[in-house]
Amino acid sequence: MFGSKSKSKINLERAVPREPRHSGTPQSSIPVLRPRGENRRGLRKDLWCVCSVETKGGEKREGVIIDISKSGARVRFRSRGTLPRVVRINASRIGLKRFARVIWQSAFDAGLEFVPNAKIENASR
Repeated sequence: MFGSKSKSKINLERAVPREPRHSGTPQSSIPVLRPRGENRRGLRKDLWCVCSVETKGGEKREGVIIDISKSGARVRFRSRGTLPRVVRINASRIGLKRFARVIWQSAFDAGLEFVPNAKIENASR
């Protein structure tokens, strides 16, 4: 299509694997790395949705929800920072407005577990 090479038959000898050469040293098998089991309760759905995470003190950080499930979400932030133990996450595009507990944090990402509002109100008393 792009070149001017004439159409010739394909050399199948190059496509057929050759017999392996024995060099005298036994070949070691390559270990198969298997992923560790995950502790997630529900299946996660990949998503890209802008959200805001608000702390109890009123500070807001804008982020992006990377994936979400019934029990929680992973949020990626533009800048480094730490979150308090409990936050409120708002994502108007998907109708999300819930309290969440921060389960893990890295430099830019955070794993949030959704909690019912009643648990938050009882904990603050």
